[in-house]
Amino acid sequence: MKLTYKQSDRRPENSFLARQDTMPCIEQDWHFHPEIELIYFLKSTGTRYVGNSVGNFEAGELYLIGGNVPHLFRNHREYYDNVDEQNEAVDLIVVKFERDFLGEVFKELPEAKRLETLFDNANRGLKFSKAATYLVHTHMMGLVWSKGLSRIVGLLKILDILSISENYGFLCSNGFDNSYKKNEKERMARIISYLNENFENKIELETVAGIAHMAPNAFCRYFKKRTQKSFIQYLNEIRIGNACKLLIEGDLQITNVCYQSGFNTLTNFNRQFKSIMNMTPTEYMDQYQVKMELETA
Repeated sequence: MKLTYKQSDRRPENSFLARQDTMPCIEQDWHFHPEIELIYFLKSTGTRYVGNSVGNFEAGELYLIGGNVPHLFRNHREYYDNVDEQNEAVDLIVVKFERDFLGEVFKELPEAKRLETLFDNANRGLKFSKAATYLVHTHMMGLVWSKGLSRIVGLLKILDILSISENYGFLCSNGFDNSYKKNEKERMARIISYLNENFENKIELETVAGIAHMAPNAFCRYFKKRTQKSFIQYLNEIRIGNACKLLIEGDLQITNVCYQSGFNTLTNFNRQFKSIMNMTPTEYMDQYQVKMELETA
């Protein structure tokens, strides 16, 4: 995995991109692009990396990622192991548009004030609530097939609903700076790639610092400055994200989940899990079970 700058892939006859993708698995690198991106997962699960945040994603979730914010949505490993068996395991809608796709004059209109606030907030990455997602579901589905002015009206309707609801959570921590230089993004891409591939193993600080071509102390300062998190905190978030996946699947005991997520002791695992998730692993499983029962009732 390396950092990729993605050129706009919209058609010249359209002012923005809107498409629905079905595929066995998500194949992308840690990347960024100038367009704001709206991503709606109809069917898929995995790990999301947005700016300095790490977490899981699942079907039914809607995200808004600001322009030039590095991000990566990656499926869990079984998707890549069973490509031939899951021809349509991933189903998502992607909408990409430039902040000023309606022109500079539009941005100055009083009616566009909430929209500009939404775009500003998207620079930290946004995840919308189920209620907000429900309100735009039909509009998102229709946007893919709309043409002409109906496309613009459809997108504005979606953005209007999202900006009025203000029913979202920030992904990146306050103060996150997405104005990386290209070489810094490439360095962070190498680091994240290594952590993503090796989080279940013992990871030495010296090894990761070597990947960044820095001394350990300098690397720790650099990493904290770029992500607003310590290296250990960031690594623990990746490991706890994997633990949440394993707990939901329900095939392993908590002790096995602990070791398969890269923790050496159950005590440390439980402490880190509660620190990040604000609940114990057992409480997390119980809460998920209640959620599933409510959704299937």
